[in-house]
Amino acid sequence: MRRCDHALAACATVACLAGCAGAGVPGDAARVRPPFADAHLGVEAAAQRLAVGRSTRQEVAALLGPAETLRFETGWEAWVYRTHDERGDPVDGPELVLLFGPAGVLQKARVRPGGMAAR
Repeated sequence: MRRCDHALAACATVACLAGCAGAGVPGDAARVRPPFADAHLGVEAAAQRLAVGRSTRQEVAALLGPAETLRFETGWEAWVYRTHDERGDPVDGPELVLLFGPAGVLQKARVRPGGMAAR
């Protein structure tokens, strides 16, 4: 009988620990880096502050902060604003993708919804 009690207690402890491991720690949401310099600015709101054909790279950088940038030999640039976790890895959430022409003027802005990673 005593062995059974010890085994049952061990199983209960393991089950509790396993449940806690998957649940996360309260405050995990605070451990993500928002995509913009203004942490309260959402992706849709950021997109609405931009003017395709008028906003420049300098204006966008001043308004939104630094982006992940891909520069092409032709002078075009693609900028992506996405949320990152505490390690710096991208989090599956909405993204703002911007395309700048060689003159440095915004040519296209697209909001990519979250939940796309599993597709």
